[in-house]
Amino acid sequence: MRTLSLAICAALFAVATDDVDVTRAMDAARAKATAGDVIAQFSLGAMLYYGGADTPQGIDWIRKAAAQQFAPAEFQMGQLSDFGFGVAQSDREALAWYRKAADHGSPPAQRAVGDFYQKGRAVPADAAEAARWYGRAADGDDVRAQYQLAQMFFDGTGVTRDYASAYIWFSLAAGQTPLEDNRKGLLELRNIAAARMTPAAVAAAKRQVATWRPHGEPREPREPREPREPRRSTPSPTAGTRRGSSARRVSGCR
Repeated sequence: MRTLSLAICAALFAVATDDVDVTRAMDAARAKATAGDVIAQFSLGAMLYYGGADTPQGIDWIRKAAAQQFAPAEFQMGQLSDFGFGVAQSDREALAWYRKAADHGSPPAQRAVGDFYQKGRAVPADAAEAARWYGRAADGDDVRAQYQLAQMFFDGTGVTRDYASAYIWFSLAAGQTPLEDNRKGLLELRNIAAARMTPAAVAAAKRQVATWRPHGEPREPREPREPREPRRSTPSPTAGTRRGSSARRVSGCR
C-alpha cells in the first residue's frame, strides 16, 4: 500500500522540478481534491502523510477518498487504525476498514481480514474463515495470502489437507516474492509437498501453476509462473523428510 501511495504521488508530481513546481502541483492536486476527485484526494493525502508535511491533514484527505469507496484509501485507513499511525489504534476500526476495502476488491485488504480471523483480533478466531479470505486474496495475486493459504493446505488448518493445493500456492508465491531467501524457502516447502504426492499429481499441479492467472485476468497463454529451482550445493531439503512432519515456515512471509 505504501508503494501504491508513493507511486501515485510520484506520477502526480513527476513534472515538478523545483519548489515552485512542487507548490503548483500541490495547488493543482488540492483544487482537484476539493472538487471531489478521489484520486487527487488520495494522492494529496498520501503526499502530506508520507512527506511529513501535515500528517493530520493527510489523513483527512485519505479519509475523504475512503468515504468515496476508493479501495486503496479504505485499506490505508485500515492500516492507520491497525498500527495506530496518526490515529488511535483500534482492531475493530481497522477490521471495519479492511472489510470495506476487501468488498471493493483489494487483495491486501482481503488478506488482512484473513489475518484478523486467523489471530482472533476483533472477531473469534476462525481458521476456516481465515482460509476463505486468504483464498480471495491469493486469487488476486497477493503473495502473502498465497503463502498463508499454501501453509494451511499443507497443515490441514481450516481446510482439508491437500498437498497438491499447497504445491500450487507455494509455487505461485515463490514466483513473485522479492527476497531470494524467501523464494528458496518457499521452493523447499513446495518440494516437501511434492514428496508426498504421486508423480502424476505433481505433473498436474505443475500444469496448473503454468496456466494460473490472477482473478479477472484474461486466460491467454503467457510465460509460465513456475519459478526456477535455485542452485543447490547441498542435498535436496526433501531428503530424509518424514511423512506427516510439519513444514517449516518461511521468515518474512507471515
